[in-house]
Amino acid sequence: MTQESAVKVCVRVLTVKDSPPPLFTDRVFTAQETTNQLYQNIAKPLVVSTVEGYNGTIFAYGQTSSGKTFTMMGSNGTPGVIPLAVEDVFQTIKNEFLLRVSYMEIYNETVSDLLVDSWKRKPLEVRETINVRQSSACFG
Repeated sequence: MTQESAVKVCVRVLTVKDSPPPLFTDRVFTAQETTNQLYQNIAKPLVVSTVEGYNGTIFAYGQTSSGKTFTMMGSNGTPGVIPLAVEDVFQTIKNEFLLRVSYMEIYNETVSDLLVDSWKRKPLEVRETINVRQSSACFG
């Protein structure tokens, strides 16, 4: 499989009539809480469930310079969500295990695969199929 075709993500959007659905959050963290606290409360249970066979997504959203990259990647002294998740995955698996990971960025309505070398990176193509009840957008 080539690096350009290594990632395929499908997003399903259900059509909602009349009013938008309410916005639900798991938790809002304060500026005083650490990335490790965020990881232990929100991401770690998701990582454990993915090793048990469930799909999981960790999505960082916010305005420019709000700390999304630092929270996800961390620094040399403070690991972010991604290094903590990778460490937990490899501590959790016991036998031979197939692991598929995507690491994407959506910036200015462009989807990029961050696992491809930056010099070879191209925006991922977005394909849509429209159905009366739901629509799907696939990247890859």
